[in-house]
Amino acid sequence: MKEEKKQIRQAQILQDLYYDPKSGYGGVQALYRQVRARGHKISLNQIRQWLKEQEAYTLHKPIQRKFKRRRTRVTDIDEQWQLDLADVSNLKKQNDGYRFLLCAIDVLSKYAWVVPLKQKTGKEMIRGLQKIFKSGRRPVRIQSDQGKEFTNKEFVRAFKPIHFFTTRNAETKASIVERFQRSLKARMWRYFTRHKTRRYVNILPDLVYAYNHAYHRSIKRAPVTVKPSNVLQVWKTLYGVQQDSPRTKQQQQQQPQFIVGDLVRISKAKRTFEKGYLPNWTTELFTVSKRVPGRYPYVYKIKDNAGEELQGNFYEQELQKVTKTDDVYEVEKILGYKKRRVGKKIIKEFKVRWKGYPPSFDSWIPHTDLILPK
Repeated sequence: MKEEKKQIRQAQILQDLYYDPKSGYGGVQALYRQVRARGHKISLNQIRQWLKEQEAYTLHKPIQRKFKRRRTRVTDIDEQWQLDLADVSNLKKQNDGYRFLLCAIDVLSKYAWVVPLKQKTGKEMIRGLQKIFKSGRRPVRIQSDQGKEFTNKEFVRAFKPIHFFTTRNAETKASIVERFQRSLKARMWRYFTRHKTRRYVNILPDLVYAYNHAYHRSIKRAPVTVKPSNVLQVWKTLYGVQQDSPRTKQQQQQQPQFIVGDLVRISKAKRTFEKGYLPNWTTELFTVSKRVPGRYPYVYKIKDNAGEELQGNFYEQELQKVTKTDDVYEVEKILGYKKRRVGKKIIKEFKVRWKGYPPSFDSWIPHTDLILPK
């Protein structure tokens, strides 16, 4: 009983400090300094645990954008390509109406291809990729982001039996081809500055040629020099260690941050320059359903409140553990109203949409369960 009273008192102290505009609304360390300055004995860990219960903190907790992810590993040339579409529509007037650049790159050799397109329709995309295949090379599988131009049935069906798959992480997308695009655009804009022009279509093949014949730091040679005869040496240069090598001692000592059953928020996929004060995490809460075995960095499967597992895997940095101590959920809007008879009683019900949850979670609740704002 004494310990329970102490915990209630500590929670009240933290609430008074955190929700006071003069001292609160900061992070863990800021609240800890305020607690210490007032002579209270509340540990850093206790403050962390309390903040996990506070929606005002968990929704706006900063996102860690850069962290170690599992590398894309392949064992041979043309085993996997990455595909992306660069939007250069701002230059279409100077380039015969071309608005997009279809970019492809081989993951192992870093050899790249580029075809200008006027539209991103299925037919144009098919024509562009067919033109690339005329070079004599064709991949076993192709990775892209989830853009409709890559996932439409017409496009995928045209290139069977190549296996197409998409990157679900909006932060990283198909990172190798995106790095190539940055290199290509850097060369383009240097050319523009030198020649006082914005026309690139006439020199695009030369820019791609220059990239493929230039030294590439990751493979320590030019992409054009990667051949079946030296592919093993290139693989060792690129990855450094055997694919099935054991984890380091430091990695072995690092324990998973989440266990099955943990309640979590998901990091929102946001553009780099989106306002930082908007919520960084989902209002909807999810549950860790599984840690994927044999993977490092650790990745997890999660499910929603209906028990449906979300597609894709989630890194620890993309999840935030929260503690929910009540059954109160915010209503975004009321969608309907009805009365129904239960025995001799008339029950009034509202159909509501829960804030931060998809329409599939819309539900009817008794009017007595609604808590109106004061």
